[in-house]
Parts: sequence; structure tokens; C-alpha cells
Amino acid sequence: MYFKKLFFFFILLPVLVTAKTTSVIETDTIMLDKLAATVNEEIITYSDIEKAIRIFSIPQAENQSDNDFYKQVLEDLIDYKVVAIEYKNDMVLEDEDYDLIQSSVIEKNGSLERLNALLRTYGMEWTDFKSFIREKVAYEKVLDKLVKIKVSIPFSDIENYYNTQYLPSQENLGLQPKSLIEMSPEIETYLRKEQTQQELTGWLKQLRSSYKIENKLGNEN
Repeated sequence: MYFKKLFFFFILLPVLVTAKTTSVIETDTIMLDKLAATVNEEIITYSDIEKAIRIFSIPQAENQSDNDFYKQVLEDLIDYKVVAIEYKNDMVLEDEDYDLIQSSVIEKNGSLERLNALLRTYGMEWTDFKSFIREKVAYEKVLDKLVKIKVSIPFSDIENYYNTQYLPSQENLGLQPKSLIEMSPEIETYLRKEQTQQELTGWLKQLRSSYKIENKLGNEN
């Protein structure tokens, strides 16, 4: 009887060890991929933040803490998700909608080969990559249609910026200023970007107010 019990013990031992190891791996995976935020019933995890930082090559400010950096990236991911949810029934994403984001990501990573190598570290195929960037693609498409096209910069604002900002800055630097005509396109682009950001901030704040957002890294909304 003793040898029979011993025999079954050694038969079951590998199974018990495997079960224990599997349990540890699953626990570690859960701990590493903690919940970062929810938007209604949809989740954003810490690994989503880390993937966004590396895949989109998001730079961290010199004096910015890691926690503040994660909060910044998470806020962007929340914005992407809110907009994607809001307009999911009114928008169809075509292949060309992905082109700009894909090209930007490839450029920032150095090459398509380097991007694919990065994706492999996360066990991602190209289809997984497209799924990951889908909400950002939807966000950019909506912004182009609903916000940026509404921004109009009158020439008087360009002229005012030229006289009150550009000319004094060139004088302080001891540089010969360009003419108003030469600087108009550059000033208009800058002012359009500034005004777009103001429009965007207000629009996103209003849109987010209609969703239940729980941010584990910041305040709950």
C-alpha cells in the first residue's frame, strides 16, 4: 500500500507543480495588467498605456514624473475612447483613414521592420496593431470634420500677431524681420492650431460629461 501511495504521489507531482506555476503566472499577469480607467463599460489597462507610449513614441517631459506622464497618456486614451464610442454608429473607417497614423507610427519607430519587432514584443500581429490604433484613427477623423474645419482666422488677427508678437521678438533677437506677406501662412497656421486647441478642449469636456469615466490614476468623473 505504501509503494502504491508513493507511486501516485510521483505521478501527481508534475501536475501539482504545473498547476501552482500556472496560478503564479496568471496572478502576475493580472497584477501587471491592472485597470487604469473605465469609460462606461469599456476598460483601459496599464498595458494599454505602456503600448501607447512605445508604439506612438510619446516623449516624456524632462522634469515630468512617471506617474504624471502615465496620467497624461491615459487622458489621451480616454479622449480617443469617448469620441470613438460617441460616433461609432455614424462613421465607417476606411483603409485610407489609417494611412496617416500608420505612416506617423512607422516614421517615429524608424522603420516598418522596427515597428514589427516592437509589436512582436507584445505578441501583436498587424491586425492587432490596427485594432489598437482604431480609436485614435476615429478620433482624428472626427476632429478633422467637427472641429478643425470650423476654425477661421481673420487677416486682422494675423496682422495683429505680426505687429505685437513677431516684430518685437525679431527686434529683441537683433534679426531682420520678414514681411507680413511672407509670415502670414506661418502665423495663420500657429493661430489656427491655438484656436483649434481651445475649441477642442471645450468640446471634449462637454462630450466627456455625458459618460461615466473612472480614472484610477486621477480623480473620478
